[in-house]
Amino acid sequence: MKQVLKESKKYRINTIISFIGIGISVLYSVCEASCTYLKGSIFSVDLKYMGIFYMGMLIVFNLLKKDLIFLSLLSLGLGAEIYLIGFQLKNSAYCYYCLAFGAAVLALFLLNFNRAKKAFIVLFLVLGIILFLIFFQGVVTPLYAEEIVLPSFGDGKIKVRIYTDYFCGPCGSLEPDIEKIIKNLVKDGVINVTFIDTPIHKHTSLYAKYFLFILKGKNEFNHAIHSRAALFEAARLKITEEEKLKEFLKKRKIEFSLFDVKPTLSLMNSFLKEDRVRATPTCVILNGERNSFTGVKDITEALNRLK
Repeated sequence: MKQVLKESKKYRINTIISFIGIGISVLYSVCEASCTYLKGSIFSVDLKYMGIFYMGMLIVFNLLKKDLIFLSLLSLGLGAEIYLIGFQLKNSAYCYYCLAFGAAVLALFLLNFNRAKKAFIVLFLVLGIILFLIFFQGVVTPLYAEEIVLPSFGDGKIKVRIYTDYFCGPCGSLEPDIEKIIKNLVKDGVINVTFIDTPIHKHTSLYAKYFLFILKGKNEFNHAIHSRAALFEAARLKITEEEKLKEFLKKRKIEFSLFDVKPTLSLMNSFLKEDRVRATPTCVILNGERNSFTGVKDITEALNRLK
């Protein structure tokens, strides 16, 4: 009798967790703030719809008390989740909905694990990994890629990333010093340069947003240089309120257009992590190998050597 009650309770919990899994997939599909980077499909079906179908199948076989089929689906799903977590770790792009769904699959697997069927479980777990290894199509590209306005200029093979903070004194003196060098390197097709605003100071995030707002209408190299000079001037004047910054830009006849900058800032954050930037100004040069330079003198010399 106790065994029957225990089995009945397990079936109820299986159903509840499976419905939670469906809820996670539905939330993922309707939430505007869902995964910025990670998306994928298998057999050309988006993972969020595959997740709903998968949990629906678990509910059906659980209600029918087809324990072996239920366990095989769980093992298959756990293998798939192991692959997907590895994919996220490899690309440093994490989807919390995906991780929550994986936690639901793991909870079901642990609840229904049968030691006597270890070989059977391992077989389907490995099969799940292999299926996703062969058929999974994943991309690590922002969903709103058309809204990315990256301050990146030039067609050169050498990539240069310049990290500065508008409220950093040495940064303010660096950009005028290297402006001519950068212009010539871009013009001659030597480099591709990206300006990345680094939020060391608490007000830099505001300036970083408005730099992107400025580029939204006119993302050209000379316009970017001119606009950055104006923003450095505003920082020297200690303008820290948004309305006053708007007025300053309007007086300088610098137009800007508001838009969602989160995808661009997320991409810049990935550069900050990749290049391990800890101070400003910093210049990272990617030319077969990664070299990092800090300070006005070292950065200027490094850029001059590229000529």
